[in-house]
Amino acid sequence: MLRDDLYELMKVLRVLKHRRRHPVLPSGTVGLLQAIDRSDGGRHLKEVAARCALDQSTTSRAVSAASQAGLVRRVPDPHDGRATLLELTPAGRQTLADAVAWYDDLLAGALRDWSPEDLEHFSGYLRRFANDLHLEATR
Repeated sequence: MLRDDLYELMKVLRVLKHRRRHPVLPSGTVGLLQAIDRSDGGRHLKEVAARCALDQSTTSRAVSAASQAGLVRRVPDPHDGRATLLELTPAGRQTLADAVAWYDDLLAGALRDWSPEDLEHFSGYLRRFANDLHLEATR
């Protein structure tokens, strides 16, 4: 049954989250670093929270931890002197690159026997499923 398969997938994802530990940062910070990195000139905390589907207080604590670890910095917003933008430091970029490489290697190993067609179909179905599930959850 699909519900059981999703439960098994969530268990595997929890195991992966614990295997990919950073000595300073809480698990899940890779998504935060990606959300900050995928911007030109920095991103406001509110935008990062929205991209990560987290509330601002949770995002603020994660940003504080990443900042203390030297991975994220706050810079003045050139369009609003009262606001700050978040951007990755060189160490943050390297940490993100290392994490992406780890995940890429893991996926390449898990999918090595899949045909290009299987990968294309799976990716399309996964995107569609995630989108539809998100829409249903936010109704």
